[in-house]
Amino acid sequence: MSGRVTCAVALSMLVAMAAGCGSGGSSGGSGGSGGDGSGTSTSSSSSDPNSSSYDPAETTLKAAGLEVCSETQVQSSGGLDRSSGVSATRSFFVAPDCKGAKTSPNQVTVYQFKDRDSLDTGMSKIRAAYPKGETTQYGAVVILATGPNAAAYMADVKKALPAPS
Repeated sequence: MSGRVTCAVALSMLVAMAAGCGSGGSSGGSGGSGGDGSGTSTSSSSSDPNSSSYDPAETTLKAAGLEVCSETQVQSSGGLDRSSGVSATRSFFVAPDCKGAKTSPNQVTVYQFKDRDSLDTGMSKIRAAYPKGETTQYGAVVILATGPNAAAYMADVKKALPAPS
């Protein structure tokens, strides 16, 4: 249980630092997974959700074989906002190869919730707002994939998520 809480805290920090993570715009491919996250971390992203440097754009989505074309942090999405218990929302336009495009018909959105009640209510609202979307829950986070490849991309994201502790 404490692993899930720690993961949720790490993901919450990740979402809160979304503006700083966007600085990876010089995607020169050098951000490969050079380390396994088991030792001390440098300024590179960690694949360990317990790390404060965890960044799904550089770890989970990349491990799922997806390139981030662009990302946004929004205050409200899917009928959810802070009054619904959402701490933060971060969305990524994704594709196996963006080919320089900033958008894609496929999107992965991460919703961070403040507590279990908010999470349960939020999950049903997300499913109602995006009936063709694919969702999964990881700790206090709901991940939503939308677009023509939502099912395939969500399957890849689930495989790329670290095993719960």
